[in-house]
Amino acid sequence: MQASNSSIDNCLILSGTVATTIKQSQSPIGISHYSFYLEHRSTQTEVKLERQAWCKIQVILSGNQFSLIAQQITVGKKVRVKGFIHTHKDFNGLNQLVLHTEQIEFID
Repeated sequence: MQASNSSIDNCLILSGTVATTIKQSQSPIGISHYSFYLEHRSTQTEVKLERQAWCKIQVILSGNQFSLIAQQITVGKKVRVKGFIHTHKDFNGLNQLVLHTEQIEFID
C-alpha cells in the first residue's frame, strides 16, 4: 500500500485503565506536559478465533488545554484516548511507543 504525500495516517483510539499516577513536566519553552501509563485489556477476534489483547502504553497530554482534566486522572479511572503514536527514547536509550493525546474522555 502506498502512502499519499498529502496525508499520512497516524491515529490511535485506545480505551483502558489509568495504571500510574500522572506526572507533570514543562518543556524548555514553557509547554505543560502530563503523562501516565494506560493499560488496555480486551478480547479481540482474529481469523474467527478469540484472543486476549493486552498492552500498556505511555500517554502524553501536551498543552494547557489538558490542565483541568489532568487533575481528574487518577489510578483506576477508565479513559478513552485518541491521538497519534510517536517513538521516544527512554532513559536506557531504548525506543518506546508513546501515545500523544488529541482527545481524552472518561468512560464508565
